[in-house]
Parts: sequence; C-alpha cells; structure tokens
Amino acid sequence: MSDLKLKKVTIRNWAKFDAIELEFPEKGLIAVHGINSASGGALQSVGSGKTALGEAISRTLLGTQGRFTNLGKFSRDKKGDTYVKVSAEFLGKPLVVESGYRCKEMDSRGEALRFTYDGKTIQRGLIKQTRDELVKLLGVPPLLANWTVFIDGRRMDFSQIDQSASVELVMSALRQPPWQDYHDNAKKAVTSFRRTMAREEQAHADADRQTRESTSSADDAKAAVTKARNDYERQLQSNKLETGRIQQAIDRLNETITAKRQRQQELGAAMKRIEETKATAHHQLEIQQRTLQESIRQSRADSRPLREALSAASTKATEERTHYNSYKNAQRECPTCKRAMGEGLNADHLSELKTKHEAAAAVQTKAQAAVNAHDQRVTAQEDTLDDVQTQVRTLAVQHDITEMSEEHQQLDATINASLNTIRAHEDRATRLLSAVSDAAVQAAEATWQERQRVLAVCQQKLAETAKALALSQETVKVLEYWNVAFSPYGIPNMVLRDAIAPLNHEAQRVSATMTGGTIRVVYNTTREMASGAEKAQLNIEVENLLGDKDLAGSSKGEGGLANFIIAETLAEVGQTSQRIGYRWYDEVAPNQDNRVCQTLYRYWKEMADKLGILIFMVDHNPLAANFADHTLVVEKKGTPAECSSVVYWR
Repeated sequence: MSDLKLKKVTIRNWAKFDAIELEFPEKGLIAVHGINSASGGALQSVGSGKTALGEAISRTLLGTQGRFTNLGKFSRDKKGDTYVKVSAEFLGKPLVVESGYRCKEMDSRGEALRFTYDGKTIQRGLIKQTRDELVKLLGVPPLLANWTVFIDGRRMDFSQIDQSASVELVMSALRQPPWQDYHDNAKKAVTSFRRTMAREEQAHADADRQTRESTSSADDAKAAVTKARNDYERQLQSNKLETGRIQQAIDRLNETITAKRQRQQELGAAMKRIEETKATAHHQLEIQQRTLQESIRQSRADSRPLREALSAASTKATEERTHYNSYKNAQRECPTCKRAMGEGLNADHLSELKTKHEAAAAVQTKAQAAVNAHDQRVTAQEDTLDDVQTQVRTLAVQHDITEMSEEHQQLDATINASLNTIRAHEDRATRLLSAVSDAAVQAAEATWQERQRVLAVCQQKLAETAKALALSQETVKVLEYWNVAFSPYGIPNMVLRDAIAPLNHEAQRVSATMTGGTIRVVYNTTREMASGAEKAQLNIEVENLLGDKDLAGSSKGEGGLANFIIAETLAEVGQTSQRIGYRWYDEVAPNQDNRVCQTLYRYWKEMADKLGILIFMVDHNPLAANFADHTLVVEKKGTPAECSSVVYWR
C-alpha cells in the first residue's frame, strides 16, 4: 500500500484541454489511448494530448518540468487562466495540490503553487519555497520524480547527466540530506571565519604598531604644546598694541563726524526758515494750477460733441452739394449724335436741391464757428496754465538755499566716508583680536591626550584580539573537519559506497526480468584521487553481451532498456512506489520489438497488482491494450484550426 493515492484531477486551459475533470481507479495498469479525430484521418493517435495530461498531473504534484520551463507556455493562448488541481489521499488524509498561471483561483499576475493538507493551506511568497515544503512532505524531489514517477522515454538518458547530478539523484533516492548544500555551507563558514581570523590578526598588528607610534609621538606633542603657548603670548601682545593705535584713529574720526553733524543741523534750520516764508505763495500757485488743469480737461471733454456735430454737418453738406451738382450738370443730349435723350431740368426740383445745399452749408458754417470759439477758449486757458507753471518753477528753482543745500550734501559725503573708514578700522581690530586664539595650544594638548588614550585602547585591543584570534583558530579547525566530512570525500562517499550493493542487486533483478540477463547495469563508486583520498563519484557500466559496452554507444533499443533498468533500480532503492501511488511511463519502449514490449507490459501489470498502485502507459503499440486493466482515452476533436481534447474511460 502506497502513502499517496491519486483521486481526481481538474484541468483548465492546459495544452489542448479546455476544461476536464477526471477521477482515477484505486489501482491497476492503465493504457492511455489517443484518438486524433481533429486530423481528419491524417493521424491516428499522435498529438491527441496524452503526454500533456501526464505533465499536468506530475508537474503540479511533484514539480517535474515536462516540455516547458515556463508554466505559461502550457496555456492554449499563452495568455493565462491555466489551472490544474490534483486531489489525492496521503497517509489517510486528503491532499490537494493546485498550480496555475494568471488564474483567478490563485494569482492573476503569474505562476502560483499551493497545497492543502491536514487542515493547513501552504502558499509561500516564492513558488520554490512552497515546492520545498511539498517535497519535504512527500519525500520525492523533482529530480528523482523525473526518473521514477513521470518517465519520459525521450528524456531518459543517464549518459547525459553530469557527475554531480547523478550523485544527487542517487542520494535523493536514498532519502539522504543535501550533503552538497551542507558542504557548501561549511565551506562558506570556513572561508568566513578565515577572513575573520585574518582581520583579527591584522587588528592585532595594527594595535601593536599604533601603541609604538603613540608612545614615540607623545614627547613631540608635549613640545608642540610649549611652542604653541609661546607663539600665542607673543602674538597676543603684538595685536594689543596695534588695536590701541586703531582705536585712537577711530576716536579722531568720531570727533570730526560730530562737528560736521552740528554744522548740518545749523544749515537745516536756516533752509527750513526760508521754505516756510515762500510756502504760502507756492501753495496758492499750486491751487491755481490744479484748477486750470481741471478746467482744460473738462473743456477738452466738451469739445467732443461739438466736433461730432461739425463732422455730421460737413458730411450732410457734402451730400447735399453732390446731389445738387449732379442734378444740375446731368446730360440732356447724346454725346455722339447730339440728339435729345430725355426731358429737360425740373426747375422746382433744382431749386429744392439748392435750398437743401445752402441750408446744410449754413449748419456746417455754424458748427465750425462753435468749434473755433471753443478751441480759442482752450488755448487761452492753456496759455494761462503755462504762465502759472512758469511761476511755480521760478519759485522752486530760485531758492536762496542752493549753496546751503550743496554744502549739506558735501557734509553727508564726508560723514559717510568717515563712517566707512571707522568700519574698516573696527573690522581690522576684530580680525586682530579673533586671530589671537589659543586653539593651537588646545589642539596640541588634545593631540597629546588623544595619543595617550589611543595607547591605552591599543593595549586593551591587543589583548582582546589575541584572545579572539585563538578562539577563531579553534573554530576554523572544527569547521575544516566538517567541511571535509560533508565533501565528496566524507559522509556522501561512505553513503554512496554502502548503497552500491542494493543498487546492483536490484539492477540484476530488473535486468533478468527484462532481458534475461543479456543487458546488465553495474554501479561503482570508488575513485581514488592523486592525493590518495576517495571521492564520491557514481560510475555506471553497461555489460551488453550482444552489443556495445558503453551506455552511450548502444543501439536505441539497448540504450532504452539500460536506461529503463537504471530508472527501475532508482525507484526500487528509493521506494518511490511506496511513497507515490502512481507511475507514468510515456513512450518508454518506442524502439523495442514486440517481445520486449510484452515483457514490459507484463512487468508493469505485475508491479501494479503487487504494489497496489496506478501505472499509466502511453504506448502506440496495439498490444498494450491487451495487458491493461483500464483504458483512458484522450481524444482531440474539432478541426485543425479549432480543436480541443477530452478524456474519458473506456
């Protein structure tokens, strides 16, 4: 009885499957039969979707890769909404594993994986983290599942696996921990501690050097303090003398400024008396000036309707004159033959037009007279305003205080120049005072004190780093021991060496069943290095009594049988069938004759009955159906342009 039993699979938008739901029997050999109705008779079973069904189940449950690395490429339109749900029973409890690509059930942004078991749903931030937990539960990693659960005849070629992968494959079959990961971690730890130890050695040397340097430089620092103090006193005395001379110059300038400001006050009082005397006359002229300006402004505004009336009268007079002259000068005879062309002038009408013309001319003359009179008044007002403004300017310019104002300005310039000179003297005095500082003395004393402190710190650090260095050396020794133990020369080598006997025993059993002992697979792990150490390396030898001794050089049929023996050996040693209750063989025997095929079919049927598991065989040989307990049909329907696959039991 296996730990896991397949119950049901639900698939949507996977390869050519729109939506299917399939329940599985308890056990037995299942012939997966394909029908390609969509080919219109061109194909019988090829391309119906048999392999895609096995990929959907095994990729979701066990993480086998299949044909595509990216799950999105399995979707029909490559855009998403791909969903696979595998329902099973594991150790008597329901297990549901779901995978999808841009589907509403899980994650609309990309790939997703989750599983539910024993009342807990696991879906980590990274798919790999979720897969690692599921592998830990089921005990079959993807590498082992590719060789023992979903066996693809096209990819089953052990000669193409590199050495590290072959060792990892056997180790996973033996349920061994990831020794290579342990070895890598131990190597990283050793490297890290070696770097730490190197840093501690350098720190120890640095502390010793700094101690010697600090001791030798302490006397120099003390001498520097004495020199800095002498320089400070000497500079301080020199600057005091210079600042005294500067203060005397400032005092003299302040006395000059006081005298000039007193003279400015006297001039200001005299100018104020003169301004007050003429202020009244100036004020009256300003009132008269503003009154005239307002009157002129109003007159100019009043001229607008007069000019508009003049313009209208002129237009009217021009029209009436034009009408009168046009009628008066109209032709009465033909200019060519001189014959009369119509009646003569109407005297009454001509008189009426003349009266209108004269009346319009009189109105124009009157309007022009009104405009001329208005313009004369405005001109008179402007002349008066010019006289008043001339008096204002004369009164403002001809002040008796012109000379006093100029003297006042000269005094301002002199005072400002003196103030600028004072500020320059004060700035220089400030700089002289600030330049004299005991900072050099304080810095020298601080340097001496700091060197004393550094000496004490270095001595303490020297003792601490010596202790840490000894501890690191002991730690590195322990880590180097485990680094060797986890390496291919240590525990993995011993485990692999102990596994050779059961591997060869099972290989002989499968070989005897399948080939009558004609093709034997022999495992060997011993490899001695130049140093004398043994390294974990899996060597496989093929003893083909009728063909090539090298696995890669055998015929397609012989090579296929050898690889099949290797796969069955790994499955038996790893007890994969006891862990996972199904195996999917996808065109494992396409290059075999009927006798070998019948042997394979009988072997699978006996194994399904003996272990109580499901064995799916995808094979185009018609003989396969004769050995099957169940037949699962995968049929592609529709047209080549628009088709989809369905599944059903028959």
